[in-house]
Amino acid sequence: MNIKKIESRYVVLDVETNGLSSLNDDLLSISIYKPDDEKIYNRFLPLELNKNVYTTHINGITKKDLKGMKPLTQEEINILISEFELDKRTILTYGSIDEKFIRNYFRRKNLNGFDKMNFYNFKHDIISSRFSSGLITKDNLCRVYGIDNIKEIHSGVNDCILEWELFKKMNGKKLLITHLNVFEYSDDYIIPASYLSNYPNFKYHIKNLTKIGMKTEIVKKIKIDVKNIKKFETNISGMTIEHLINSMLSVVKIDSSKFLMDNKWKLKFIGKLPSPYNEISVNFNPDGTISAVDDGNKELVKTINDVTNKLKQKIEPVIKYISKNIFDNKQIYSQELVISEDKKVLALCDLSTDDAILEIKTSYNLDIEPFKEQLYYCSKGRICYILQIDWRNISKGLTFIISKVDVFIDTTPNKNSIEYRIGELKRKINNDKIEIKEYISYDYPIKLRCLLCNYEWERRYSSIVKNPVCPNCNPSMARILNEKRAKRIKLTDEEKLEQRKKYFYSNLEKKSNGKITCSNYVHSKGKVTAKCIVCGYEWEKRADKLLERAYCPKCHKKTLY
Repeated sequence: MNIKKIESRYVVLDVETNGLSSLNDDLLSISIYKPDDEKIYNRFLPLELNKNVYTTHINGITKKDLKGMKPLTQEEINILISEFELDKRTILTYGSIDEKFIRNYFRRKNLNGFDKMNFYNFKHDIISSRFSSGLITKDNLCRVYGIDNIKEIHSGVNDCILEWELFKKMNGKKLLITHLNVFEYSDDYIIPASYLSNYPNFKYHIKNLTKIGMKTEIVKKIKIDVKNIKKFETNISGMTIEHLINSMLSVVKIDSSKFLMDNKWKLKFIGKLPSPYNEISVNFNPDGTISAVDDGNKELVKTINDVTNKLKQKIEPVIKYISKNIFDNKQIYSQELVISEDKKVLALCDLSTDDAILEIKTSYNLDIEPFKEQLYYCSKGRICYILQIDWRNISKGLTFIISKVDVFIDTTPNKNSIEYRIGELKRKINNDKIEIKEYISYDYPIKLRCLLCNYEWERRYSSIVKNPVCPNCNPSMARILNEKRAKRIKLTDEEKLEQRKKYFYSNLEKKSNGKITCSNYVHSKGKVTAKCIVCGYEWEKRADKLLERAYCPKCHKKTLY
């Protein structure tokens, strides 16, 4: 990119907030940076939705800083739009939170001008696994690129400058982050099928990607009675069990390393993100066990091999079923490379013959949906199976579940698309005299227009579905709605906090599989005290970060990656 040329096309905007909800949390500050003349705008705003600031440890903003501050006025907005050319330039943000908070602040204050702004969230240009999203921070990427002036306490102005420097370093390219390695993406790269469901931002960059549907049927459940077995916290359990099954089936491994390496060379390596894991290198032995590369890990590896040997004595029925009923006693191969006809997607089969494939998945989650793309591209017309393990009653043993999966090209509309949701809303409204002018999501007010009188208004999703009429053409209905709105009971701050607590604790229990409890929740960006019910370890962590990594760090360090 010609830097001088693009400097005049962009401004950078960053907000500091009192939480993650643009509807319930205050906008604390707005910062704008104009790269070509280095003009800066920084403005604190008063607390209006909350009594206290809960994010001081993140942005350094205190309640004292906001004392005496006034809300933005329309006159200030007009000056800002003019001086920073917010109606002419693309407004860069890193993440979607900035645009959401600005939009809802304008709506709450009845300010004009948001519709003139064109936001671009360049975090969409960073393609990474949903499991590593907590590491894809602006600060971490700036460190990878060697950008200076990263601070522990964030300020809007400094973040604007860092975002601009990061945007320049990315140079209009997309990034792909795999196993914490940061690469500059290339359209020539053949995408592993397993990335398609686990790397959400691919949806912004791949056009006409085949949409996959599936039907499943459980064909076999085999209960294994094995005592004192445990599942390790990372994917080491899956790796060792898959290796054990391979060794007992005497599979032949296909070496596609040269092709895979050549494909990886299509990406330009930029750097590596910091790892949250205690990574341990192991070797896989022919008997199904593993061996430690470093002497310091021998005790942990011994524990893992003890579990492997206990399984080895018990899973013979699983091995026999796979060999006879799925693969008809034929020679089985592992890591067969399959490339799609358009050469856009590749897949590596866990186990395969000319007639069938079997994918081995050993996570707690028994949902097959995330694997449908991999199964489809592996299958190439063959019969598909998936092997999963039910760990829920581990004290009573393990259940191996084998399902037959029919995968196919799905021609039905994408239910996550805006077009589909607007169509559903139109169907529910069922009034051809009402036009939907703007629909963002279920959570945002919907802009509507009456085709009879041209009146425009906003309504919440549930409100317009219940009463699909124009308030201008039906003033009596508008009066009834206003009376109902006035009668709604407003929650106190204490009641709101209790609601947030219940939601957070429920979410944490779900994401940690019931292994983590916590206390002292106040706010999504406030610290909570977490406790592991497995080992009893207690630690403090920011609430939203705990949800992103809902596992015990002490148990984590004892496991392999």
